[in-house]
Amino acid sequence: MSTHVRHPIWLPALRPADARTFASLYAVESFARATISSVIPIQAYEILHNERIVSILYTIVSLMGLSVTLFMPMLIRRFARRWVYTAGCVLLAIGSAFFITHTLPGQIAGMLCRVMGASALSITLNLYIMDHIRKTDFMQAESLRMAWSMFAWTGGPTLGIFLYTHFGIYAAHGAVVVFAFALLCLFWFYRLSDNQSIRPGKSRPANPLANIGRFV
Repeated sequence: MSTHVRHPIWLPALRPADARTFASLYAVESFARATISSVIPIQAYEILHNERIVSILYTIVSLMGLSVTLFMPMLIRRFARRWVYTAGCVLLAIGSAFFITHTLPGQIAGMLCRVMGASALSITLNLYIMDHIRKTDFMQAESLRMAWSMFAWTGGPTLGIFLYTHFGIYAAHGAVVVFAFALLCLFWFYRLSDNQSIRPGKSRPANPLANIGRFV
């Protein structure tokens, strides 16, 4: 008779996702985005030396980011939400690596990565919120989420300028990498999953791009 008993490994139990869960995720994400929100236009002006061209650059990147956002539902259907969210965190970090080059191609690539990452994070987080937050608690959850992100958007731009002027470009964008990595670790720690009670419809959803021809 064997005397060796293999006991099960107990994983730490987490509480179900609630308002604080999504507020903390959004707060860390806001720090990752807000820290260099005031540094990016300064870098663009240092490279281009023209306010008009900087505005054109922002417009082009915004339009390209909007195009990527339209294809985001296709990516979510193709891959699991957790992987799209993970890709958003990675894109924020990659964008900072491009910004460090301090060149025009690096500036454009960094801005595009930043826009695509923010789009992936925003859409997937909202889907998780709709899955885990009841309608009766939605107003309280959104208020808490906005309140926690307020600290990031209030102090983040100031922190970014301070790091950029006192410690250089590596410190400013290095902080974004740290926040993006912290966001990724926090997300996987919460182990968010799709709501199993929600099933996709049998009919194929309409493609929003198919209606563009009606207005051209």
